[in-house]
Amino acid sequence: MKVIVADKAGYCFGITNAMALADDTLKNAAHQPIYCLGDISHNRQEMERLEQMGIIKVDAIEEIPSGTVIIRSHGVSKAVMDQAEAKGLTIVDATCPFVRAMQQRVSDYDAKGYQVVIVGNADHPEVVGATGWCDKQPAIVVNTVEEAAAIPHTAKLCVVAQTTAIKDRFNAITKVLKERTDECVIFNTICSATAERQAAAVETAKRVEYMIVVGGYHSSNTQKLYEVCKAQCSNTCHIETAGELNLDEIKHCDRVGITAGASTPDWIVKEVTERMEENKTENMQVQETAEMTDEAFDFAAAIDESFKPIHRGSAVEGEVIEVNDDEIILNIGYKADGVIKRNDYTWKNDVALTDEVKAGDKINAIVTDLHDDNGAVRLSKIKFDNQKTQRRLEEAYKNEEILEGTVKSVSGSGLIVDIGFTDIFMPASQYHVRYIKDLNTLVGKEVRGKIIDYNARRRRAIFSQRVILEKEYKERQKVQREQKEKRYAEINLDDVLKGTVKTITNFGIFIDLDGIDGFVHRSDLTWARANEPKDLLEKGQEIEAKVIQKNDEEKKIKLSVKALQPKPWDTFVEQYKEGDEVEVKITNVLDFGAFAEIIPGVEGLIHISEISYRRVESVASELTPGDTVKVKIIGINREKEKISLSIKATLEAPERPQRQQRREGGNGGGRRSGGGAAGGRRSRRRQPQHDTTVYEDNANFTLGDSFGDLFGQLDFGKDADDAGENEE
Repeated sequence: MKVIVADKAGYCFGITNAMALADDTLKNAAHQPIYCLGDISHNRQEMERLEQMGIIKVDAIEEIPSGTVIIRSHGVSKAVMDQAEAKGLTIVDATCPFVRAMQQRVSDYDAKGYQVVIVGNADHPEVVGATGWCDKQPAIVVNTVEEAAAIPHTAKLCVVAQTTAIKDRFNAITKVLKERTDECVIFNTICSATAERQAAAVETAKRVEYMIVVGGYHSSNTQKLYEVCKAQCSNTCHIETAGELNLDEIKHCDRVGITAGASTPDWIVKEVTERMEENKTENMQVQETAEMTDEAFDFAAAIDESFKPIHRGSAVEGEVIEVNDDEIILNIGYKADGVIKRNDYTWKNDVALTDEVKAGDKINAIVTDLHDDNGAVRLSKIKFDNQKTQRRLEEAYKNEEILEGTVKSVSGSGLIVDIGFTDIFMPASQYHVRYIKDLNTLVGKEVRGKIIDYNARRRRAIFSQRVILEKEYKERQKVQREQKEKRYAEINLDDVLKGTVKTITNFGIFIDLDGIDGFVHRSDLTWARANEPKDLLEKGQEIEAKVIQKNDEEKKIKLSVKALQPKPWDTFVEQYKEGDEVEVKITNVLDFGAFAEIIPGVEGLIHISEISYRRVESVASELTPGDTVKVKIIGINREKEKISLSIKATLEAPERPQRQQRREGGNGGGRRSGGGAAGGRRSRRRQPQHDTTVYEDNANFTLGDSFGDLFGQLDFGKDADDAGENEE
């Protein structure tokens, strides 16, 4: 079998530059978190390596509170760059030069009034970022000739291409676009390395019986490589790692070709080629064995059973032969011993291998290299543990298993939780049903939760305690609702119930009635004038109350505590009557009068007119809450349960001053001189004057009091008789 590796396979310049910037940032970052906005490379294995080294991958700039952000080679929109600057982030721009040039074309021609058309995949991050450089009007993205033909006629078009687009497809689309406009400016922004890689892959695919395309499954340029190779060689497969290679499909092929996408690192391509070489060697051994005699065949079979064939990616178990500070040597049942270097055993720098491992221990590991510099098989325990962890995570996710863990630290907008077999990310919103302001207060807290999202390809797992709390809350609500309905049905109007004060508010109290809450309004707590419920009762206090109302629709119960107490009004009516004089305590002073407590729970009103015989301008100037005064009960309204009180009725009315009598002339017996035609006739009667004095209804006076001895002073002699005769 001949293995042919196509030219230009593997990393392009843009990815090489981005990965170098990422490694340099990890080395030089001054103790601040490092984030990458999406995958720096569309290669799962390389992203895992970077994440293990400390880079935190996020999907949006809003998820980054502070620190350094690496802009991947695909680039981002102008708005994202502005956001990063506004947040004060340190920006490491790893945008591919070809992508940046395409973005500049988009920005320039959008500003000139051209309708920008991008040929590519609308969902690809490079295209998404490029559309964000249009300010005047949104860019149009097309990926097929049919989509291009559907664009309405436009005066001016500017056409650019996704850097990994297929050139023939781009040319076909631009041909159609020229017919949809009066002026068309076309920029072939396809990366030259991409075009060269595709051309080299096509040439290789024409010469082989089986073609292998290596690269990430979500890598656009790798998918396009697969398309162009498939068109030339029907036996074309797309794999991500050497372990996915199906050797049974290629063992009878004479020529096999290999190419790799721009985001595929060289070491993965090397693994695939070495796997092919191992397969070729094994096939040769099988052929040689088939030509041996039966005796020789049996011996070879025994040897083969003792030394099982292994390859890169194989899981093996070995017994520790020797251990030192730098490495562990194992017997793995192969023609060469296995070796685990310190950095392949643990990430921790402060762990001594001699304290962790001793001779005779069994260790499981993954084969990473069949022949290292010393001829041993290079092994990695870390990779084995990672694979085991991924299987365990997937199993827990599928089975919706409840896991327990401890919050280790805060990471960005979430928490890192140790769930025993690995650390897992929990977004802040998934910690609890309520908002937690300071995440740092949660470090060290025990949590329970489920894996609510797991992506095996991206090795991404999201842990949530909130789903557990919400489920438990709903279950509790269901039980409480059933208990509440049952208890509600057991309670009737006028029942006297015992309960415990559960909540005290300024408008009343809630009482726990063994499965359901009852409410007592502050007006139903006591017959006395209530101040505050908190002054009358304490939380946890046991009290009795009477059911006075039930709401069947809302299952609510209203209670009264005072309904079980003697009604103060009844006591008052039995003990007091109108005319009684009592001592009362002023409770409230208003503009029109003052309220006074006669007995606890019964008050009467002292009207402003009943305070004093003299005119009272202000009640507050006469009475103050807390004063004790003597009053007389002057009115009882039994229907409205109202009482009128009087202070002045308890006092002696002051004497009324004598009125001065107005007299005519010098002495009481003389008559005024007459005038007019009648001669001696008396003068005209005076018009009565209105009396401005207002008397009390019960004032005891007579006409004699008003006129005095006025009539006694008049002379009814002869002159009067003559005058009377003349008048007749």
